Formats: sequence, structure tokens, C-alpha cells
Amino acid sequence: MFHARTSRLFCQILFAGVFVSAHGATAEPPPEKPAASAQIHFDRQIRPILSNSCFQCHGPDAAERQAELRLDEREAALAPAESGKRAIVPGAPDKSQLVLRVMSNDPEFMMPPPAANKRLTDDQKQLLKQWVAQGAGYDRHWSFVPPARPALPPTHDAAWPRNDIDRFILARLEAAGLKPAAAANKATLIRRLALDLTGLPPTPAEVDAFLADESPKAYEAVVDRLLASPHYGERMALDWLDAARYADTHGFHIDSGRDMTRWRQWVIDAFNRNLPFDQFTIEQLAGDLLPGATLEQQIASGFNRNHMINFEGGAIPEEYLTAYIVDRVNTTGTVWLGLTIGCAQCHDHKFDPLTQRDFYQFYAFFNNVPENGLDGSKGNAAPLVKTPSSAQQAELARLAAEIGRAEAQLAGPLPEIDAAQAAWEKSLKPDQPVEWIVLKPLDFKSLGGAALALLSDNSVLATGENPAVETYTINCQTGLQGITALRVEALPDEHFTASGPGRSVNGNVVLTDVRVTAGPASAPTAAKRVAFRRATADFSQQDFPVAAAIDESRQSGWAIYPQVGAAHHAVFETDQPLAAEGDLLITVTLDFQSQFAQHQLGRFRLAATVAANPVGERAPAAIAAILAAAPDRAQRRRRPNCKSSIACRFRPRHAAWPTI
Repeated sequence: MFHARTSRLFCQILFAGVFVSAHGATAEPPPEKPAASAQIHFDRQIRPILSNSCFQCHGPDAAERQAELRLDEREAALAPAESGKRAIVPGAPDKSQLVLRVMSNDPEFMMPPPAANKRLTDDQKQLLKQWVAQGAGYDRHWSFVPPARPALPPTHDAAWPRNDIDRFILARLEAAGLKPAAAANKATLIRRLALDLTGLPPTPAEVDAFLADESPKAYEAVVDRLLASPHYGERMALDWLDAARYADTHGFHIDSGRDMTRWRQWVIDAFNRNLPFDQFTIEQLAGDLLPGATLEQQIASGFNRNHMINFEGGAIPEEYLTAYIVDRVNTTGTVWLGLTIGCAQCHDHKFDPLTQRDFYQFYAFFNNVPENGLDGSKGNAAPLVKTPSSAQQAELARLAAEIGRAEAQLAGPLPEIDAAQAAWEKSLKPDQPVEWIVLKPLDFKSLGGAALALLSDNSVLATGENPAVETYTINCQTGLQGITALRVEALPDEHFTASGPGRSVNGNVVLTDVRVTAGPASAPTAAKRVAFRRATADFSQQDFPVAAAIDESRQSGWAIYPQVGAAHHAVFETDQPLAAEGDLLITVTLDFQSQFAQHQLGRFRLAATVAANPVGERAPAAIAAILAAAPDRAQRRRRPNCKSSIACRFRPRHAAWPTI
């Protein structure tokens, strides 16, 4: 099990090894000059020489190999070559063709041949000779060698080391003739700790608390506190995010944005909860393939979605899909295997134990994602999975529970709704039609100069002047008490275009405002403005509802187009019933002040009612039949079984009711 607190050191060691290997692949470092008794290190001293000067003809590439001699593997290097001679005879440089040829100056015999233009230095030649003399030992690639605990080095100062790591540090210092520096003071120490473990400096209060703590465990307490901080995971995740090529944009083309923050948070949380390194590895490489994978494990596999993504017009999808897979192979090989596996994309590796075949076998593991090579123009590329955070998951659970409670409530009795339905049924009163009493005008006038005349049916006809805007004022006296609504009837007449009922060129009308005052006929000055509860009409033109006639705005009004040439009516319900001692004097003012010229009524009539339901609502025929046939209201209101709250809210209460 790999403790997350050591993973930063692991990454540093791993990356250092990778970078050393990569350096050896591209540039030959100066050879060391060991003492005659010093042990030669093959990977560090010999492999770079062979790789740069010999492997082209005597390496892993069978197609380029000469004389059937292979020097990258010890068993092959010790075997007889095509000539029957041995390139390397361990412990016998004078019998080893490798040494004899590199030491030779004969152009026909020397290696590397002059045509290769890879002449070895004298130091390199001596290094090869000494290596063979020491037995020509080969090393396995360092990433395949299990780590072994080394013996503790001896030190002269036995008092200074406090742990085994100190022994190695002190031994190196003593070898260089140096002594350890003095211990840091407490203020410096806590600053180093905080910056190293959290990336943040300590607060003044934290420094003061550490300075004041004289207990022998003060240092350990600070370490424990910093390790428990959420900032610890943020600091430790930095190296891993770099290695995993984390980015907030796609990289190619216009470098558009994407969101990988849920994966980044997973890495931070993994450090904070000390996730074992083996599980850290498994979940990032194949978390979505684990049996019963959790959402967090699916998110972990976002490691393989951190590559650059293109969606440039004209690019070839298959080309970039291949680039994505190659990126996954190279990154996985680097951060987990410590191998420069990318070199084997085009050829067998020069010195890592990898062939081109190995590369594409590894490539096949990642060539299973159903993705498009050109995607991501609108953010993250497909395929996608929804990844709500813990807080969002809790909110989703809360909403689901709330929906469940609502559905349970809808499935049970709803007394308030049942009472409201009963009141609605009662208000229909299908057997009691509304009675309207026509009001006979006492007098009337036109502000625009039209000639108004009273007809035998108590309607008023306008003739003569036809101004652009108009106002009619009508006074009526009635003995009705408790008036609940007034009605304005627009009546057609042959005097007007299209029979009206308006005086406009198309017969339309725009009633912009209706104002009413009422009071005792015996005291006209006591009349008060009547407030309306609502307005309804048998028909309203689109965008010209009848409610606009009581909003006191000249920019809106009630119109009836295209249903001109027919009778229409508008009902204005009063906020309170109109009543007075003796007769009522009612003054009605009709305004026609819209931008549409001459859109005033040509013939109209006023009426009033004392009905409790002035609008005269009627149930549709099908519902009226049900109401008449099933007097048991409770039976009518029995709800069918519901499978969703929305269906319950909008489904008719009775299975036989139509949807209205």
C-alpha cells in the first residue's frame, strides 16, 4: 500500500528518473572517469555510449542489425557473432572483439566505422575496456528493478542523525568535508512546513501559537494539523496535475475552454483521504470499468480525458483520434512506468526495453473510447457523463424526496381543492340565466360633435361629425339596487361600413377607457367613481383584450376585428354592488382615444344586472351533462390513480371528463 503523503517524493524520484533516461536518449553525457577499482555502472556510463554509437547497427532493430550482433541484451552480446567470434568475453578485454575494435585505428577493422561519423573519445574507450574487465555486467532498466533498502552508511558524528534519512545526508556532507547547518528557529521551521505541505505561509496567529507551545510534541502537532488541512491535498496535487497534463482549455486551434475541475477535485480529495497508490492508479486508468463503478470512480478515469482536443474545420477526425490515443499511451508510460515509451511510436526504442510492437499493443488498450476526433467546440468532448458534486447530489436527493411527498399528497384527499371545486360547480348555476335590464339614457352627448339619437330599443345611434377621437357621456337613472355589472353592447347598423358597429372604414372600434360614477339621483354631486373587479367580452381582437378598457391607458383598448358587422358586448363587473336610497344616477363615459382614427362606436346600448354571477359562466355541454347525471359531488371528484405529479395536476377529476 502506498501512502499518499509519500506520493510527492515518489513523483519527484519517478520524474527525475524519466528525465535522466530521456536525456540519455537524445544527448550523450560526458563519461565519468572512475578509479581503476571503481565499479562501472552500466545504465549510467555504458548504455549511453552503446546507444549513441553502436545500437544503430547492433541494437534491437532486426532490419538494421549487422553481423547478427546485438549489444543491447547481455545474452546476445556474449553469444558468438556471425563470424563465430565473441564481441564480449567477460573479464577478458584482450579477447573481446568490442574492445579490440574500438581500440583499433585500422579503418577496415575499427568500430564504429569511420563512415558512421561516431568516433569515440579515449575516455569512452577506456570506460568500455574497464567495464569488460569487470565482467561486462548489464543492468535491468531501473524502472523494473524492485527497490531495495540500502545499508545505512557509517558517519563520524553519531549524535547528529535523528533518523535513517539523516544518516544518508550526514554521510554525504562528511564526504564533501561539510558539517550540517544549525537547526532552524521555530518561526522559520513553521514557515517551511506550511509552504511545503500546503503551499501557503502560516498566519501570524499560527506562528504565535507554535512559538508559545513549549511541549516536546509541538512540531508533530503542527505537522498533523497541516496534513489535516484541505490545502494539503491542493498542494500535493500540483505535481500530479502537471504530470497528467491537466488544462482548462483544449490546446489546439482557438484553444476553447473545457471543464475538468471535477477530476482535479478528485485528485485533491485522493491526497487528503490518503488513498492507497495502487487504488489511485487503478481508478485513474480504469475507474469506469470497475464492477459497479461509483460516480467518483468514473470521474477518476478523467485522467485519460486530459489530452489536447481539436475541432478545427478541415482537419481529419481519424488523424486527431490517433493523436489522442498516442497521448494517453505516452502519458501513462511516463507517469506510471517511468519509461519514454513515446520513442517506440516510430521505431524500436534505442535503450529502453520497448519495441514498436510493444507500443501498439499498449495503444490497443486505449483504442476503445467511442469518441470523435474533432469535438469539443462547445466545451468538453463526448462521450460525457453528468458529474454532480456532493452538494448537488444532496440537493437532487432533497428534490426527489419533495416530489415524492407532493405525489403522495396528490394521491390522497385534497379537502381545499374539493371545496374549491364545489364552489365552482355551484357558481355555474346552469338553470339560472343572467337577467340584463336595459338602461334608458336620460341624456347623452358627444365631445367630438357627433349627432347622437335615442332609438326605440333604447340604443344610441351616432351620425354626422365623425372625428378622429371621441368621447361619449351617457346619464341613466334606474330603480335597480345592488347592481353587480354594467354591459356595453356594440350593435351593427346599416349606416356604417360593413354594418359597423364602429364608425371606422373597416367597421372596427377601439374602446380605450370606460369610466362610471354612481350615486343617489336625488343628490347628483354625491356620485362616486365606480371601481371594476374585472372585464369580460364575448370576443376580443388579438392584442386588444377587453381588460385594456379599464386600465386607464390611452395606448390600449378593446377591439373586435375581424368580427365586424355583428353584435358584441363587454361586461364590466363592479368591485362592490351599486345601491342608493331611491333611484340610482349612473354616468357612463366611453373614451375612444387610440391612434386609430374614427374607431368609435356607431350604435351602442347599456344594460345592468344584479346577478351574483354577472358573466353567466356555463359549463361545457359534456361537463353540464355529468353535473346533471351525477349529483354526488364526492363521486364526481374521485381522482384516478396518478403516476406523476404533473399528470395529477392537469388530469380531469373524473375519468369521463374531457381535458379542457
